[in-house]
Amino acid sequence: MRKVKIKTIFFDAADTLFYIKGGLGRTYADVARKYGADPDPSDIKKAFSRAFKSSPPLAFGNVSDIERQRLERGWWKAVVESVYSEIGMFDGFEPHFDELFEVFRGEAWTLFPETVEVLSALKSGGYSLGIISNFDSRVYDVMRDLGIFEFFDLFVISSEAGHAKPSHEIFSMALERAGRKPREVIHVGDDLRNDFHGARALGIRAFLLDREGEYAGVRGMDRVENLTAIKSVLGKKV
Repeated sequence: MRKVKIKTIFFDAADTLFYIKGGLGRTYADVARKYGADPDPSDIKKAFSRAFKSSPPLAFGNVSDIERQRLERGWWKAVVESVYSEIGMFDGFEPHFDELFEVFRGEAWTLFPETVEVLSALKSGGYSLGIISNFDSRVYDVMRDLGIFEFFDLFVISSEAGHAKPSHEIFSMALERAGRKPREVIHVGDDLRNDFHGARALGIRAFLLDREGEYAGVRGMDRVENLTAIKSVLGKKV
């Protein structure tokens, strides 16, 4: 049987291409201290994990851009309120949240060292690139700020798609927009459930980005420890 040519590479966004440079807990705490609070970053991180996991999908579907932005902001405000309701609410919460929301539109993030080189090589190699992310519309500002927006041919984000990973629907939407069949693409992301199992359930070959080697001993798993390894997967062309 002739080997099928990979034509498109989908990536997750946060914690795959870029990450919070100061860490989530410290970034939240730094903003909170401007408004009269003094939270422990480790407490924030633990409370955030619980709040984020218990929240409904960040997915709103067919609404106006203005309404979507309102819903996105409301979704995140509920998460952050849950964090501080657990560890200690403070009087300056409202202006604090306003600033925090904008910090995560740009300055909170930084690229992984290999991101630009890998994306450039893949584009030069003739691959089309796409984003499949459980993010909100700030992702466009983040990626423009980091200088990687122009590498991508399409974006499918949960707040616009109305579906969030690991649902079949968001991956199907990405395939349709790319004009590809599952066997013609690969998906790269750092989340075992959302990225790896979510993509594989639709017949897409998925690579788990496992920078810490957490799944190094798992047999039969396509995993890479950095984005550079994707070039080796695709062959010498890139």
